Amino acid sequence: MVGQDISIVCENGEIPAYFSEPKVDNGPGVIIISAIFGVDDDTKKMCDKLAESGHPAMALNMFWKDEIDSGPLLLENYDRAIARAQRVDRKSGNAYIRASIDKLKSASSCDGKVAVFGFCYGGPYAVEAAAHLGVDGAISFHGSYIEKFLEEFKNINCPIDFHFGDNDNVAPMDVIRLVEAECSKLEDANVFVYSGGAHGYMFPNRGDGYHAKAAELSWDRAIEFLKKI
Repeated sequence: MVGQDISIVCENGEIPAYFSEPKVDNGPGVIIISAIFGVDDDTKKMCDKLAESGHPAMALNMFWKDEIDSGPLLLENYDRAIARAQRVDRKSGNAYIRASIDKLKSASSCDGKVAVFGFCYGGPYAVEAAAHLGVDGAISFHGSYIEKFLEEFKNINCPIDFHFGDNDNVAPMDVIRLVEAECSKLEDANVFVYSGGAHGYMFPNRGDGYHAKAAELSWDRAIEFLKKI
């Protein structure tokens, strides 16, 4: 497994990304769309864990063109991170993801299939990728404001899973119920809810917000998900 910083060519320039590949063989690849804090150490470790499981993984910096904050931010920079996320044009963001999908598919470590994993801010991008970018699967982990993208569900034609905590102030249970209702209309869609999980429970750098048991179970289910695409 080798992780490295790379660039992804798109129509607007070159997107910085972190790319980790298995040492041998190839398998379905994963594009990670990070939380508002960017491609931090936790995100890179997720790429490395995926590579250890046989899946090439690429985390792209969605904030690379921001003139104020283009690099990873810390939890104490929450207000700056929110403001930065709001400055990303969604059309451009989806174009970045499309370019990364093409890049990953061209890697010898990828078998030609690609899934998108979206964390928090990246959750809606996972939905949009499943609806419009021709990916083979998508997973949203404690996705932010998925309720604003429910209209996209009718366009989803690949397996998709949602992982939420039941103590998420960004995605409360009434929102989760809306997602469950839309998923019930799809052929292969699942919603998993974890007791005690708060927003961002997958990330060890969230301090008390990290929920090890929920994170481990979510990760195990994600690896199983990749086996079926």
